[in-house]
Amino acid sequence: MSAALTTPTASAGARAGLSWRSSLAVFLLMLLAAVAAWQLTPRALPGAAGAAPLPQLELAVPAVIGEWRLVPSLREQVDLAVDRDGERLISQPYDQTLLRTYQNARGEQILLAVAYTRQQSQEVKVHRPEVCYTAVGFEVLSLDPARLGVAAAGAPPVDGMRMVARSMHHTEAVSYWIRMGAIYSQNAFDTRLHLLAEGLQGRLRDGALVRASRIVADPGEAVAAYPQIERFLSEFTAALTPEARALLLL
Repeated sequence: MSAALTTPTASAGARAGLSWRSSLAVFLLMLLAAVAAWQLTPRALPGAAGAAPLPQLELAVPAVIGEWRLVPSLREQVDLAVDRDGERLISQPYDQTLLRTYQNARGEQILLAVAYTRQQSQEVKVHRPEVCYTAVGFEVLSLDPARLGVAAAGAPPVDGMRMVARSMHHTEAVSYWIRMGAIYSQNAFDTRLHLLAEGLQGRLRDGALVRASRIVADPGEAVAAYPQIERFLSEFTAALTPEARALLLL
């Protein structure tokens, strides 16, 4: 009889102990999740370029670059921020953009596009030119990694891309580079991997795109056009203010 009377009490105590331990475990898991979420929340790096007032690219990029002079553009450039259907993004991923046309004494023209963003994530990042060109109706005929021979004094050479893209109207030879934080990105996988690694360290990185192109009569002329485009890019970086150069190069 006494055993029958004590069993419910012992069972209730066991349940109370289990409930207390379960509550503690849930509390600890929630605390760990909160700490992990805080740790993994990307943050702009203190002292990074994005933390200081930005130099204005419109003012920092000169109207004369070597033999090239700024001229009014009669041809619309491929936008820097379009979706895969060719529509301009309503949410602009860049803090600054610059689209210009330069011409030399022989009448040859180079189209220059520059973009900078303070903070990138997996969802908001520099748009790759091959995606933007395809979105507005170009066919990408070739896309190859290349060392562009462009570098600031004491800085590593720029690893970028060369692209030939053709629309129903014209063909362009394009050289470009993308700086993603502390790397030059030559493909989308590198970009995502780098942003993921930085995000796991709780950091947001800035990014920049520099793109220059020339219209060519046919795709075979691109090989001859690249050296001229990249000399222009080298002169372009040399002509920048140090603050603007720091935005675009490693």
